[in-house]
This record gives sequence, structure tokens and C-alpha cells, in this order.
Amino acid sequence: MYDHILMFYPKTPLLGKPLLEADILKVNSDALAPLLEWLCLTPKVTTYRVNTLRCSVDAFRKKIEEKLAARYGVKSPRVYCLPNIPEMLCIDPLDSRLTKAHADSKLKEIMVDSSCGAALLRGAHIYAPGVLAMECNTEREELVNVYADLDGKCKRGAVKRYESPHKVFLGTGKVLMQRYQLFNNADKPATGVAVEMQSTVSGVPSLGDLSSEDGLLQNLPSIVCVRVLDPQPGERILDMCAAPGNKTSHIAELIGDGGSVVALDNSASRVRSMLLKLKHYKSITAHVFDSTKALAPEAPSAPFGEFTAPPFPCASFDRILIDAPCSGLGNRPQLSCSIKQAKVLSSYPNIQRRLFEQAVPLLRPGGILVYSTCTVTEDECECIVAWALKKFPELHLTDATPRWGGSGLPLPGFATCKSRLLQRFGPTGANADTVGFFIAKFHKKL
Repeated sequence: MYDHILMFYPKTPLLGKPLLEADILKVNSDALAPLLEWLCLTPKVTTYRVNTLRCSVDAFRKKIEEKLAARYGVKSPRVYCLPNIPEMLCIDPLDSRLTKAHADSKLKEIMVDSSCGAALLRGAHIYAPGVLAMECNTEREELVNVYADLDGKCKRGAVKRYESPHKVFLGTGKVLMQRYQLFNNADKPATGVAVEMQSTVSGVPSLGDLSSEDGLLQNLPSIVCVRVLDPQPGERILDMCAAPGNKTSHIAELIGDGGSVVALDNSASRVRSMLLKLKHYKSITAHVFDSTKALAPEAPSAPFGEFTAPPFPCASFDRILIDAPCSGLGNRPQLSCSIKQAKVLSSYPNIQRRLFEQAVPLLRPGGILVYSTCTVTEDECECIVAWALKKFPELHLTDATPRWGGSGLPLPGFATCKSRLLQRFGPTGANADTVGFFIAKFHKKL
């Protein structure tokens, strides 16, 4: 599948906006075109995970509804829960009448990069570092058109309107910071919200990030992933690739902050950031450590609580989550052709296999291992599962429930009954209105 993506993805016209039918025909006429179109579109439903150790779902729901009512009045979108995931709240997209579909030629323009642009389409505001350029004489409280620079050629701090066939309109916003605040002090870069979005072409409510210790903005599949892991109070649980810590905190919340959750990441800066978010959880310990070296094979098994830092002896954990490094080709919307080179893409399955080789002996007999990625390639998803089942006969594939995605893709030599146990979020099947994601659940035989 990598070869197909590399062949056609760069030819996709203006990935920053939904592909028209005519554009799709220019790309390819086979099944890849719907995938490319889907990757360009913005998921419409916004999801929050409530920290039920601190706040009731009803209280956080009221907070969201009050924010929506203040901004959108009687046309506020619906806020609702999903069965089997009681800690999650969903927000519907806006009524189409509240979505500004076209730029107003009378307004000045602001440019952002494609990464910031994708966040805006998901409901974020523009923070100061995200502003690439602002026309001169733009005043506070002024409404502006917001564009994304898809090819990365807009000069930071430009004062004139940036003209390019590769910029795409995202919506309108209200200016909260002027040019001199954004660009005139390189020694002390500006922080905070620079432009408050009023409307976007995606139809997603522009609420900014309401995340706090009480609730977290998080994608549906990521929330489902930890529910599939199904952590239990008193267990020892390992999160092998933990940063930024969102799944780690979810694990701690589901076990009532009782037990032991070990979070590993090989980046010191990411662990520092993670520790700030996880400091209120007594069950979590985090370490800067390469999880491909997490096993101490010669060390004797240790009773609960006796190991203090990695590497760990065999059979140290009741449950293990491998939320593996991956190509990220499930992130939506994709606003530019920033696909990684083939050599980089092909490196991910190697890393994923190395993580498995550490995780399986670290898992106690009878334990649960969940493997997940935020990508859509078979090489990093179904192929890794097929390899793991062949490499480790002690692993048994089990149903990845609760089920909110579709089944896995059928592969030669991989039984259909097994692919149905997998959970894949993609352009077809149940809940296609999410990011791309993959979940597999294994049980280690006694």
C-alpha cells in the first residue's frame, strides 16, 4: 500500500479542501481515491473524555452546553453520550446556516501553516505561534479571512496579502493580537490566542480547547482503544509509548487511580510535558526509556510493586498497551502533501515488531495486550497482527470490544474470522467520521 500512496498522494490537487468528483478522476479511478478524499475531509463530531475521578459527566456536559449557547444561541449543536463509553461526550457539527462557506473579499487576510489549519478545522482557535502572516493595519477585534499556506512558501511576518494558488480558505476569525505583538519581539515570542475563530468551512464548532483537569479533547478511537484494553483496579499496566499521556491518564481513571500504571517514552521533553499532565494521578509512574529495550530477560520475576524502573523482568504486567509509533496516515484533515519518504515509511513496521518482541515476554500468562496505531496502512496494521500471531504462538487474537469501528481488512493467508476481531476506523464502515485508527487485542495463553 505504501507504493500506491507514494504514487498517487502527491498528485492529489489541493488536499486542503474536499476533493470534487472531477478532481478524484484526475487522481485515480480505483479504491484509493475514496481514501484520499476521506483523508482530506474534517471529522464532523467533536469528542471529549471526562475525568470521572474529578468531575461528573453531567457537570462537564453543562459546561460545554453553556459555552455553545453563549456562542451559537438557540442553534447550538447537540451534546450527547455514547453507550459503553459513559465518560465520553460528543458534540454534533453546526447547522449549515452557521458555517461560512466563502471568503468575504472586504476582509483582510491572515495566513497559517497547514498544521495549524487542520487544528482550526477541528474547532481550535489560532495561537500566536500559528500566525504566519498578517496584513498591515489589521486592528484588534477586526474580522479577518483565515487561509492555510499549503506549500509552505509564505514568509513569516509578511505585511502584504499572500497570493498563491496553493492557499485555501478556512473561515473567519476575530483578531485578538496585533502585528507588533506577534512579530516584533523574537527574543520573547508571543503566547496565547491571537485569533478567535468565528466560523470555519468544516462546520465543527469553534470552541477552542476546553480541555482541563476535568475533561480532555480526544479522538473517539483513542478513547475506544483504552476501553478495549479494559484495565482493572489493582492491576500492573504498561503503556509502552505513552506520550503525550492521554491514554495513560484514561487507564488511571478507569482503574480508579488504584494499581500501578507505568508510562514509558524515549523522549525526555515529551516525558516532562507528560508529567505536568499526570501529576495528580498517584497510580502513574513515568520514565524516559526506550521501550524496545524494556525487557530484562535475565532478571527473576518480581512480586507486585518490587520493580521500580525499567528494564523489567518477564511477566511483570497484567496488561500492556502498544500505541505504536506509526506513519500517522490516519490523521484528518490532511491539508498538504507532507507524506514521509518511502524509507521512513518502511521503518515503522520494524519498530512495531521490536515493541512486540519486548511486550510479549513482559506480559504475564493470561494477560491482555492491545496494539494500536493512528494510520491506515496494512503494513502497520493487519500485517503486524498476522506476523505477531505467527511469531508468538502464545498469543490469541480476541474481539476488540467495545466496537465502534469496522472490521480489519482481509489479507491473503489471514482468515476472515480473524480480521473481524480487529477494529479499524477508516473511510468505510461504522463511524467513518473519525480519524483513521487501528486496534487489535491479544490474550496471552496460560
